[in-house]
Amino acid sequence: MDLQSYQRSLRRLVIGGTATPDDPPYAQGLTGSTGLAVVREVIGFWRAHALERYCVLSAGWLKRQGRFEHEISRFIASGEFSPDVAEAGQQFMRQLSRDSDPLLQALARFEIALHETRTDPGQYRSVDWPCDPEPILAAILDGHEPEITGQPGPHRVTVSRALPGGYACTALPEPGSG
Repeated sequence: MDLQSYQRSLRRLVIGGTATPDDPPYAQGLTGSTGLAVVREVIGFWRAHALERYCVLSAGWLKRQGRFEHEISRFIASGEFSPDVAEAGQQFMRQLSRDSDPLLQALARFEIALHETRTDPGQYRSVDWPCDPEPILAAILDGHEPEITGQPGPHRVTVSRALPGGYACTALPEPGSG
């Protein structure tokens, strides 16, 4: 077996797959081993730690919802993540932006926009939210429960380094209201 095939079989095992009959005996012997479980746990811990630091808002919201560990496990199990923290963070947030929860979708897209515009004051991104994002963002950053005090209904957030505070929020008309 060539080195590339050997590495592929180890990678498959590490991200949660199982050995195949074509794998070398060493890889087949790792299935269900304590050593493999420890490697998976360490990788999961460091991946979660890195993503939590890069995706502060999304990670904070997921933790509030009790979903952080599950989403990290799902992301790692996909096997399609970069070793680079910034790129992996973008990949993770893109995954979250396709979630069934519209609030999490908006939050992930907002955080992607913050990262995309952080170095160029000439860039603008718009993100639509299903609600006023201000109480949600304040709750995540301040560590308290969100107090829904803003205007109800959809909002659009424009993100740019050129804006005071880095973003501006505008209420949108309710769908079907005109």
